[in-house]
Amino acid sequence: MIAAAFGFYGYGIEEAIRLSWPTGLNKEDIPFPVVLSTTSSSLQALLLTNLGILLGISVSNPNSALAKQLMLSKGILKTGVQQNIPPPLELREKVQLFALVIYVLGLIACLLTWIRNDFSTNPKEVVAIIPEAGKMFVGVVLAYVTTILGK
Repeated sequence: MIAAAFGFYGYGIEEAIRLSWPTGLNKEDIPFPVVLSTTSSSLQALLLTNLGILLGISVSNPNSALAKQLMLSKGILKTGVQQNIPPPLELREKVQLFALVIYVLGLIACLLTWIRNDFSTNPKEVVAIIPEAGKMFVGVVLAYVTTILGK
């Protein structure tokens, strides 16, 4: 089920990027299936929640394996060097980190596509999910930096 969700999210992002890649101004809005747009947006919300969970766990338990994997443990932040080898991750934590990587890669790909389209929000030039994801990437970076600075 999780693999299917990742696959569907990846397909939705890939299709939005493919349709939004600049080829000139279209006469009509870019045709992007509503079900794909809605599902991709819902999965992005779920993945954003996962990011919040990971950052929350890392802040509440700075010595956890997750905090060390996200480079948020106190030893790394003070010295720039990891003090000891982090404990192995549980399967749940591995899936959460994998979801985080997939999410961030998707956001970066959308941001690059949006930049390539000169930050256009015109539905004749880009699928709506592209600028939304580009803006969301900026928010994700700010959340991560805020987490680091708050330590």
